[in-house]
Amino acid sequence: VIAVLLLVGVGVASWYEEHLAAVAVVNGETITKDALRDRVAVETFRLETLDARTREKVTLGRMSAAQGQQLLNYLDQQRQPDQIGSVAYERAIDTALILQLAPGQGVDVTDAAIDDQVTKDATTPESRHTFMIAVTPETSAGATAPTQAQKDAAKKKADGLRADLAAGASWENVVKSSGDAAAADTNGDLYFLDEGITSPDVPFVDAIFALTEPGYTAVVEGGDGVYRIGRLTEIAPAVVDPNYLSRAKDAGVKEEAYRLAASSLVARDAIEAKLLAEVVDKPSEQRRVAELVLEGNSGVSPAAGAVLVKHLLYAPKDDAQGAASLASDDPAWKAAEEEATKAYGELTSGKARFVDLALGSDDTGSAARNGFVPYMAKDDPSVQLDPAFAAAIFAPGLTPGQVLPPVKSAFGWHVIEFVSTDAPDVRAQKIRDQAAAPGADFAAIAAESSVAASAATGGELGWVARYQRPAEEEKTIFATQANALSEPLAGTDLTLFKVEEIATRTPDEAQASDLRTSAFANWYLGIKDDPEQTTIERLLGG
Repeated sequence: VIAVLLLVGVGVASWYEEHLAAVAVVNGETITKDALRDRVAVETFRLETLDARTREKVTLGRMSAAQGQQLLNYLDQQRQPDQIGSVAYERAIDTALILQLAPGQGVDVTDAAIDDQVTKDATTPESRHTFMIAVTPETSAGATAPTQAQKDAAKKKADGLRADLAAGASWENVVKSSGDAAAADTNGDLYFLDEGITSPDVPFVDAIFALTEPGYTAVVEGGDGVYRIGRLTEIAPAVVDPNYLSRAKDAGVKEEAYRLAASSLVARDAIEAKLLAEVVDKPSEQRRVAELVLEGNSGVSPAAGAVLVKHLLYAPKDDAQGAASLASDDPAWKAAEEEATKAYGELTSGKARFVDLALGSDDTGSAARNGFVPYMAKDDPSVQLDPAFAAAIFAPGLTPGQVLPPVKSAFGWHVIEFVSTDAPDVRAQKIRDQAAAPGADFAAIAAESSVAASAATGGELGWVARYQRPAEEEKTIFATQANALSEPLAGTDLTLFKVEEIATRTPDEAQASDLRTSAFANWYLGIKDDPEQTTIERLLGG
């Protein structure tokens, strides 16, 4: 009897470990191995459904073969066991947390709402055969955005094209005269766009789906500043698959597991609608903000004796990697030297700022960061520097802001500005003190010291509403008063915000589009990643 009981006990323990053992605990709520298996089945079925719909679109001519193959390749990657297991694991955690948060947001997930979500999942959405002409405003060399005059010129051109269509000109001829190279290759054919898609641009898609019959849209200014004209030729209505849940069951998906996954989508959408109602549908408190992002050496303390510099690289034939294979007397080397000499002259004479020239550098990594490269130490074995470059930046007697004459390395000709020997936190405090001084020119300081793309416009971010930025940034920005600087926000880099103005306002269209895209994620991740609000124990494989 004892032996039998022992065997039964071992069997029960083994069964428990295989089925009911925890793989994660979310605020005390356990996710079991069986629950994770169920979620893997749900995610697999969803991918298989998308695969079948994609193949059908290609067969019906509603998606190009190239587009279809690209999506099918992506789906194949997502179906790999490690990938789908990882996705299902995190989504199971998210489902538990979102459903825990829903009541606090006044969201009640009803059976009827879940039924509606299942029907939505079973529906192939309405799609429309769409053509597009895009007129992009010109942007001057060195500028990051078009001027108002350049935008007005693009709008005038787009209006002229739309007038030609209204006067009876053929779409094909208007495409040819538009100057839209992408449209010229395909006659502007985007194939069929699904309702609710965000590409190529939300206002444009909304205009296409506002048409009640085949025809043309008005000129639509996108959130990206591009002016678009759309042509609708065919409408494919939405189709509901009546056998959707039966197919899911045949694929090994339990209905209760599917409904649990669907319930989190219901809660997510309801919470998102509530957030957007707060900040998009009505005025809310906002802050007009500028930023200054300082090189933080990727969150790792730089080695002793490290220096911070920024540089412009002018490589022969604009190819830094191929420079070493070029003969020293190749004319491309001379051309690169002339570019560097010109840039050096413009910087030292004050005709140009570093930020004005950075995007023209052939070192694309530093070019996107205002020319800054991470802190470098002379004796750091983890960094192998070109000897000529190293000799230049570690030369004795260099002072902050000093621009060095062009230096030739194996990669091309460099124009280097020596920035600092201060550690990142010390430098951040000095710059904060400088920016906080009476009469300080924050825009000039940002242009000189920031690694962000906004450096070119003096750090301007524009108006910021709640949920528009990641939670830590939002917390820092909204804790800062008007005409004041924030405390440094530590991360991969160090960020300072200046709040230039506080007002209650309704977001403009570009800001509203940004909020619709990011508000929920910023709100949710701010809770999920905050150990003071959420405790997640990930036990899988542990």
